[in-house]
Amino acid sequence: MADELRVVLLGGHRSGKSKVAHSFLNIKYESDQITTQCVKMEGNVEGRKILLVDTPGWWKWYHLCDTPERLKAELLMSTNICAPGPHVFLLVIEADFAFSEKHRKAVEDHVQFIGDDIWNQTIIVFTKLEHLGDKTIEHHVELEGENLNKLTQKCGNRYVGFDTNLNTDGSQTKELFRQIEKLLDENKGHFFKVDATRLKDLEIKMKNVEEKAAAREHQVLEKRRKLEEIQSADAGHDATPLCIVLLGWVLSGKTLAGSFILGADVSFDKTVKCVRTYGEVNGREITVVDTPGWWKFLPPQLNADSVETELLTAMDSSPNAILLAIPADTSFLEEQMDVILENMRPLGEDIWRKTMVLFTCGGLLGDKPIEYHIESEGDALVRLVEMCGNRYHLFESMRDNLRTQVNQLLEKIDEMIKGSALLESSDEHWGKKKKSQERETLSEWLLVKDVKKLLDEEWVRRDALKKEIFKTMDLQMDLHRSVKRGRSMDIPLDLSGKLNTELFINKHQLKHALEREWNRREAVDSARIQYKQKCLDFYDMSSCADEEDIQRSVAKVHDWYQRHLSDYGSVCSYEEQDKTEQDGD
Repeated sequence: MADELRVVLLGGHRSGKSKVAHSFLNIKYESDQITTQCVKMEGNVEGRKILLVDTPGWWKWYHLCDTPERLKAELLMSTNICAPGPHVFLLVIEADFAFSEKHRKAVEDHVQFIGDDIWNQTIIVFTKLEHLGDKTIEHHVELEGENLNKLTQKCGNRYVGFDTNLNTDGSQTKELFRQIEKLLDENKGHFFKVDATRLKDLEIKMKNVEEKAAAREHQVLEKRRKLEEIQSADAGHDATPLCIVLLGWVLSGKTLAGSFILGADVSFDKTVKCVRTYGEVNGREITVVDTPGWWKFLPPQLNADSVETELLTAMDSSPNAILLAIPADTSFLEEQMDVILENMRPLGEDIWRKTMVLFTCGGLLGDKPIEYHIESEGDALVRLVEMCGNRYHLFESMRDNLRTQVNQLLEKIDEMIKGSALLESSDEHWGKKKKSQERETLSEWLLVKDVKKLLDEEWVRRDALKKEIFKTMDLQMDLHRSVKRGRSMDIPLDLSGKLNTELFINKHQLKHALEREWNRREAVDSARIQYKQKCLDFYDMSSCADEEDIQRSVAKVHDWYQRHLSDYGSVCSYEEQDKTEQDGD
């Protein structure tokens, strides 16, 4: 038997795995930690040396193809960090939400990406057990349904509960350690091995990405240096009024970004028409025009009728700059490139001369530069950035040093205005999409009017469902003002819903795209549900407190809400900034 136990933690965002890692090794947990890349930790449990690797979390609703390449690389490299290989994988799943089929598929795809034989060395660790009330973890698994049962069976029915809030006496640490040693005995001390060729290829790829990222960063800095020399000749340029138009797909974070540029209140309404907001930044008049978002995975034929009209209306403002919002927390594939090109085509090819990519969700990059993300995602994102004249900006955080980030963005916009002639004609980029392929694809989208109607109805239905859930939770909060409750929720929430796909001619392709659209919507709704849950939890904790304590709790939740929960901000903006309350995953 090995003297050292090597363990890798896997799980989705907000699963609580970082807390599990620290509690298991009896290491103080710093609440502002966010796991953006593999973290190696060491400790001793029951006299046994433990080497533990915590990995970045994936979005629990997302398909593997929508996970960024850098995160996939981290998952695979985790096995090499604890060379020669981990003895055990701990798969962390929270017990406070319904475990649906899409959750199971997301878990299976992300875990199995590391290797097909991984399940033989995996233990499920359930967190957030306080939401189970009097139910045991065995009872929870039994009642949760076939999807959780299928997953536990894949892991040989190995699972254990671990709630850091309930592990005050160390009993859960001992039980988890016992399960790990039991699995180690069953596997006769053997550890997991990733194909050496696969690891070697990944290392070469990562090195190549780093070199390209450094070259791109150098190229941009050199161009900016030259533009600064030009700009310095115009001393009064900074006082010129500026008009900025925001473009992007639904839930790209553009509305939230626009609010932060002006330092204005965040909008919580869906953008269905152009919204012009006026403000002053550093004594300069700024106009921000927010536009309706298009679908991320669906062709523009399925957009609301007003989207193209409103995009064209936004151009009537004669904008100085177009900011194309792209979240940095998901993959960027050729299909996203095609959708962007199709939606921006009516605006004319000259639009690219004044367009800059605005990357949102930068907090989840960790210490990786945005250039690393651009190069790691590959050809599609590289071409988009180059179509924009290699102009891009990253909002690293929606809270820390925000004004500095905004000032840097405005500097880049001024440089773009001065150097707009540097962008060459983009005809060659437009030509890369094969017309025959486009005609073939569009010919499969029959009954477009019916599909558009269904999309609108489904969005409205989910809004209604969300409001009903909020109404129920608001009633619970009202009860908290007079009655102390033992737990904040009696049943987990499932926002998955059912989609009627009978109208669709291209059943597989359209159903797959719709699933991915609704997965992003569910992630946002889930974040808002979690905000409401925090409200209930604060009432739980303050039910015996004095009025001043209660007001402090409410103020804390309100601050969290203002910083994170824009209905149409990017999904990840809720996760990346919550450095005081989140699990750090």
